[in-house]
Amino acid sequence: MTDISIWAYPWDLHDLTPATTTDRITAAGANMISLAVSYHAGRFVQPGNPKRRVYFPQDGTVYYRPDPARWQGQEIQPLQADIVATEGDILAEMIRRRDKRGLKVSAWTVCLHNTRLGILHPDHCLRTAHDNPSFYGLCPSSPAARAYVTTMVQEIAETYAPDRIEIESPDFMAFSHGYHHEKDGLPLTREEDFLLGVCFCNHCRRAAIQAGIPAEEARQIVCNLLDNAFAREIPSPAATTFSPALQSYLKWRSTGVTALIAEIRAVVPKSTRLLLIDAAGSEETGIKLPDLVPFLDGILHCAYRTQSENIPNQMAATKALLGPNKTLIAGFQLFHPSQRDRADLADKVARTKPYADGLNFYCLGLVPPARLDWIRTALS
Repeated sequence: MTDISIWAYPWDLHDLTPATTTDRITAAGANMISLAVSYHAGRFVQPGNPKRRVYFPQDGTVYYRPDPARWQGQEIQPLQADIVATEGDILAEMIRRRDKRGLKVSAWTVCLHNTRLGILHPDHCLRTAHDNPSFYGLCPSSPAARAYVTTMVQEIAETYAPDRIEIESPDFMAFSHGYHHEKDGLPLTREEDFLLGVCFCNHCRRAAIQAGIPAEEARQIVCNLLDNAFAREIPSPAATTFSPALQSYLKWRSTGVTALIAEIRAVVPKSTRLLLIDAAGSEETGIKLPDLVPFLDGILHCAYRTQSENIPNQMAATKALLGPNKTLIAGFQLFHPSQRDRADLADKVARTKPYADGLNFYCLGLVPPARLDWIRTALS
């Protein structure tokens, strides 16, 4: 395995210092940092950070210095995180250290998951079948949203030249885990949750109709299914056979996601590898991997909650799809009880070794420093 990386947030590097961060990562047996360069809001408990023990990141910002000239005329604009101005450009610092034989640097880039931008640009965010905005995600069918992501990734690649860029959320975000302090008193079944995440914004409907897809019929079907669900006194999970119109619409949704990845690939220099952060089940959000592989250098397959016995089959399938010349990275969360202990993580890593070319571990500041030693054990 060539690249062993640990995901990390800029504020943790500011508090730990780049030198201490490098020491922790190398002591764990890793040789790369996957540094967040574009991120969303959250509430983080941080046992690995000596200062910001609880932290609320600024919503929907970038952790580098955008060039205003590059963004001139763009409808959707990035916002530089305040800590870049007050505490420095940590991406630039880690690139400088890399060039002096330090850790390799991967730019971990969240694309369309951005509540701040969704609220600012409601015409370009996801919308339910009832035309309610889902502010937490921009829509990949929107040309302005795709231009925002493409320009951001191009800027990171050309200005900083990271070893690779990890693309997260270039697709249609699911309804759950999109916003903060979510409330659902029904509760929604898995199917209903999925249907609430199907976007029917104007951009989607226009593009689908142009492609010969009965988008309005599909939208009305989803409205009816959700209205029926909302009218039930008690939730009633039941398998529903989706109509041909809805099936064709769902199949069509990958078009915008594929277009976005193709547009990113066209502007990212070949010297910077482009990886998609993926997971089992992502086809529900418009990810059609066979269509994306030609534009990617690899897949970072997250097996955060995958049962140990299912890991080999998932990794083998993704590796077969990629072929021999592209990279498969296995991603693991260091959270407990997703990983029961160091032996559990070591077992899962061992199951990936016949297939994976590298590993990523989440996340530097969100776990106790002692837990990073689980990585060293797994690698040995």
